[in-house]
Amino acid sequence: MRERLGLQTLTNEIPIISYRGMIDPVLVSKTHGVSGKLSIAAELERYDTVGKDCVAVCVNDLAAMGAKPLFFYDTISCARPKKDKIEDLENGAKELCGQLDVAYAGSEIMELPDIFHYDQYDMVGFAVGIMDRSASRSIRPVKNADVIIGLASDGLHNNGYVSAKKKLFLTKTSMEVYYENLQSTLGELLMQPTRCYQRALEAVRKADIALGGCIQVAHGGLDAALHKLLPENRGAVIKQPKQNIPPLYQVLHQDGNMSLEQLRTTCNMGIGMLFIVAEEDVARVIELVEETGERPLPIGLVETGSTQIRYI
Repeated sequence: MRERLGLQTLTNEIPIISYRGMIDPVLVSKTHGVSGKLSIAAELERYDTVGKDCVAVCVNDLAAMGAKPLFFYDTISCARPKKDKIEDLENGAKELCGQLDVAYAGSEIMELPDIFHYDQYDMVGFAVGIMDRSASRSIRPVKNADVIIGLASDGLHNNGYVSAKKKLFLTKTSMEVYYENLQSTLGELLMQPTRCYQRALEAVRKADIALGGCIQVAHGGLDAALHKLLPENRGAVIKQPKQNIPPLYQVLHQDGNMSLEQLRTTCNMGIGMLFIVAEEDVARVIELVEETGERPLPIGLVETGSTQIRYI
């Protein structure tokens, strides 16, 4: 298929000699799809950022585990592949891989006319990383009043697109309308690529600051991520007043008639990554994260003796 379309042949031979210093090195992998965002991309006829999303959502999961990503591979499925669209998807993935020092092994292109509609595309990514197994056991116990820190997202990242399209009745025309309160069109906001938090998390770990847990806010929204982040018999109080919710989510709340509860179970609410640190480490963590160009947001406290997540 690649030869038929005249696409570049890539390699997946990845040297790992530099990781011999690890005590107990293990390979880990993650896979994710971006079909929800591709429905928006198809409407806008714009695919240049979707490959970046596919890389970032896989790499973010590896980074949350404490793994160094080695290579990324993807599968692009469609009814009839068009070279320009395949190249847009691959170039986005290749660009972010280059920025993250991750080898891009290319795409498997699947032609499935009985499954996909004309000009419909799907992209699923697969990333492999390496980590020291001993490091994965060094997660600190979560205590009462530990601080939950979020890293700001650029929009919806990898969840909420289907709901956004349905609730806002999105079309190419409506997504090209400029919103004064958003300082952008909806199309531009929705097509922003997923932020990758690998360098921020590496900076925190290299400073020997122990985390009580770390998770990407992906499928299931903010609420699901918080429940997965917190250990059993732990709850949290989350402070995110309505006025602090980013404008895009206010549009979904008001124009899309989605309650805040619905938004939290569908969208990331402007937060792409969550982790827990001790109260005494918060100032240092904020400093380290800001040095990497990310925006840390202390959003809540852990509560013992409860399994509830309270939003105030």
